[in-house]
Amino acid sequence: MTSIPNTPSVLFVCVKNGGKSQMAAALMRLHAGDRIEVHSAGTRPGSAVNALAADSVAELGANMSGQTPRSIDPDLLRRVDRVIVLGDEAQVEPVEGMSGTIEVWRTDEPSQRGIEGLERMRLVRDDIDDRVRELLNDLLDPRPSVLFVCVHNAGRSQMAAGYLTHLSRGRVEVRSAGSQPADQINPVAVRAMAEEGIDITAASPKVLTPDAVRSSDVVITMGCGDACPFFPGVRYEDWELADPAGQGIDAVRPIRDDIKRRVTALVAELLETETTK
Repeated sequence: MTSIPNTPSVLFVCVKNGGKSQMAAALMRLHAGDRIEVHSAGTRPGSAVNALAADSVAELGANMSGQTPRSIDPDLLRRVDRVIVLGDEAQVEPVEGMSGTIEVWRTDEPSQRGIEGLERMRLVRDDIDDRVRELLNDLLDPRPSVLFVCVHNAGRSQMAAGYLTHLSRGRVEVRSAGSQPADQINPVAVRAMAEEGIDITAASPKVLTPDAVRSSDVVITMGCGDACPFFPGVRYEDWELADPAGQGIDAVRPIRDDIKRRVTALVAELLETETTK
C-alpha cells in the first residue's frame, strides 16, 4: 500500500502472518476504508493465509483474498504510527528512528476451552474486530493525548489534569494516574483548584497502566518517573514539583500556580503543533 501523507498508519504483526494479523488488517480495511493505511507482517511468515480465518472475516464483509504472508520491513516498522502485535509468540523490537508505538493484543484463544474449527475462528474474529474498531476510533481522534502521573494521583497530577482540561477546552485528551493511587483526591488540592474556578471533585485516583502510557503522546511525571514504562514514540517529561500531601492551603497554592504556569506553556505548544500539521 502506498503511503498517503497525514493518513494514520498501522502494522499488524503475528508469527506467520497467515491468521490473526491478516484478519485484523482485513477488518481495519473494512471499517476504515482509505482513512487508515493498513499493513500486516509476520516474524516468521508462513506460505499462505489461513483459509478458516479468511472465511470468518468474509462473513462480516472483509476480504483477505490476494493477501500473502510477508516479513516485517524495517523501514515500514520505522514510520508507521502503531504496531499491533497479536499474541505473545511474536516478538517485535523497536528499531532506531521509530516514531510509532508497539502494543500487544492478547486475543481470545477458544482452543483453550476446547473450541476448534470455524467456531473458534469466529470467536477470535469477534475479539479482534472489537479491538480494531476501538483502535480505529483512537487513530482518527486528531487530538494530542497527555497523561499526568504522580505517586498517589491525588494532588499534583489531578491539578495538572484539571488545568489542561480547562485551558485546552477539549482540544487535548487528558488523563492522569498514579503509581500507588490513593483512596481519594487530596481535599486541599480540590479547594485550591476551586479557587481557580475549576472543579475536580468528580475525578478519582487511578492506577498507572502500560496501556495508558502507550496510548499517550506526552507523559508528564511528577516524582515517579522510574515507575513509568518506556515506549518508543511517546514523549516523556518530568516536572519537579513539591508534594502537596499533608500541606495546608497556603503551601498548596504555590504548587498549584507552578502547575498552571507549566500547563499553560504545554497547551500553547501542543495546540501550535496541531495547527502546523
